[in-house]
Amino acid sequence: MTWAYDQLDPALMLFTAAVERFRMSFPPYSKILELGCAESDWLDRMHRADSTFDLVGVDARPHLRDAVGYTVMVGDAMNPELFPPAHYDRIVLLGALEHFGLGFYGDPVREDGDTQTMQNVATWLRLDGFVYFDVPCQPTYRMAENRHFRMYSPADIQNRLIVNGLQEITRAYSLPEPWAGTWSHEPTVERVPYWFCAVLAQKVE
Repeated sequence: MTWAYDQLDPALMLFTAAVERFRMSFPPYSKILELGCAESDWLDRMHRADSTFDLVGVDARPHLRDAVGYTVMVGDAMNPELFPPAHYDRIVLLGALEHFGLGFYGDPVREDGDTQTMQNVATWLRLDGFVYFDVPCQPTYRMAENRHFRMYSPADIQNRLIVNGLQEITRAYSLPEPWAGTWSHEPTVERVPYWFCAVLAQKVE
């Protein structure tokens, strides 16, 4: 599968690089969920890559483009009843998880909304399915001044986002935009605006 994005969306740039680095696979006929899909054309590209994919996107806001070859819905990723257990082979969050539960995009306010979302992800994934996500990263955890998003320390990613039922497979740190996907060392000093961390985790019993 070839990934080449013409826009400078850092989450898409990071995903492009992570597909190769993590050797991510998306077998034909996979059931794939994107959480936080409103601004991205990732679902369009996935459908063009393989029309056998069963693709669903969820966002707190309406989708910004026509959905051709996939389904989109307005919904709350923090709602555990959104999908039945063991429903998806792959779940992807591109530049999204750090926003959930902060209310900036009209979603319900919940301080642990990111953790709750990952608990739902662990429930919705089939055994051995995987989740890919990226988050802003700093040496210590903090919230953006406008409460727009969270920035996670390396330890917080494990403690806050790798919930029961998930096992981290690998992670990698990257420079931020416009160099997203340029791999770097684990953050030990502050960076403006932040570093990125890309994570791949698997559903386990």
